[in-house]
Amino acid sequence: MTQCSFQSLPTETMCSIFKIMLESMVEDDMTATPKNEHRMLAGGPPFPHTMALVCRHWRDIVFSMPELWTRISWAPSMNDRWISSQLQKTGSLPVHFVIKENLLGRIFPPSFTSLYFQRLKSLIIIGVFDEYRNLDALAGYAPQLDCLRLTDVRRHRYTICYEPCSKLVCPALRTLHVDKNIACHLNLQWFKNNMQHIEVLTIYGGSPINRTASMTLGQTLQAIPRQIPCLILDDLQFVVAYPETYTDTITIWAEKVILRTCIEDALTAFNGDCQTIVLQECDSIHGLRRLSLPRSNSLELDRCAATCGLRWIPKIRPWNGDTVTITNSHSSCIKIILYFLGAPFARRSCSLWPRVTTLKLIARDDFIMEVPLMILKAMVSSRREAAGQEDLWKDVYELDDTVRPLRVLHVHGAQPLPREEEMWFKSQVRDFVWD
Repeated sequence: MTQCSFQSLPTETMCSIFKIMLESMVEDDMTATPKNEHRMLAGGPPFPHTMALVCRHWRDIVFSMPELWTRISWAPSMNDRWISSQLQKTGSLPVHFVIKENLLGRIFPPSFTSLYFQRLKSLIIIGVFDEYRNLDALAGYAPQLDCLRLTDVRRHRYTICYEPCSKLVCPALRTLHVDKNIACHLNLQWFKNNMQHIEVLTIYGGSPINRTASMTLGQTLQAIPRQIPCLILDDLQFVVAYPETYTDTITIWAEKVILRTCIEDALTAFNGDCQTIVLQECDSIHGLRRLSLPRSNSLELDRCAATCGLRWIPKIRPWNGDTVTITNSHSSCIKIILYFLGAPFARRSCSLWPRVTTLKLIARDDFIMEVPLMILKAMVSSRREAAGQEDLWKDVYELDDTVRPLRVLHVHGAQPLPREEEMWFKSQVRDFVWD
């Protein structure tokens, strides 16, 4: 086998690799939560300075590509001349700023504000309330800005009445990532003026939200002038002492709602309609037995588990959706969902989700998924018996609460299925795939 040196790769290939690295960093800047700061902020020369130090060949390539210099990471360890030099290398291309700590006033001085804002493509500010004296510099018209992330790294015990970035005009904004402190202090009129084209809104929690903050957050979401394609609630912990009597719920207005880590408090505090609910990285799926899911068509569980088992399943808390997808989740999570779908439990059968007709179990990458085969078969049989054997091919139901048989069962990446079991599923499910 012939070996090829990395340095012997064609210049075009090297350029493509460097561009992919840059795109990955910019994407990571916008999607990472505040507790997972990008490694490039930890110290040392940022990309692409590190690439230019490898050898003369790499240096020539990097300096010939102005697009590689468009991600500007400003940390206290970097001097102003270094940043100015990088800005000059970008030419007239759109730029991506990552700002950490008390540097905002230095980065956006009044004489350069108009130039920078016209070219600003994405902006990340870590420690917004640390910058409250300099936030007046964050004012201007940014026609290309489509990604904005504002993070308050401190945990305040008092209320700050300052409204960050209320003078920033960004009509092309598509992605907004803010933590709960920022979300509760953003000017409501700013939301109305700049969220006309928003596609993804992420609100990060990390600590409990009291009743007052919950109401403020509800007003913030209601100020958005359109339905959000994707709303991400990341580790939002609402302080709700008595969920059954809690009336100050927040109305969801999004096509897809993604709940990460802490889902029980969010499900208690939110209501409304959406197309898809996604539960991510949650280890308390068993808690769904006492909660009501908002109205939606599909439910997705991604990297979920259940740290506790079930002692009982009530005959309440139904869900009206028709599709359930479970991805890279522990068998404990799969078992509980199968019980909710009608698998016999504690010598009796109940179906909290009678309208579900599609179930997909998926294992991606190197994840090993263990499907509880006996419980899965019991659920399929239970639904068929409740619906009637003749309803296997029926598509129209007169009553919404009628138990429907499972018509679609797709399992990808699970253990091999014996031939006799495969024939059984094919006789019970109209659309069956196991690979």
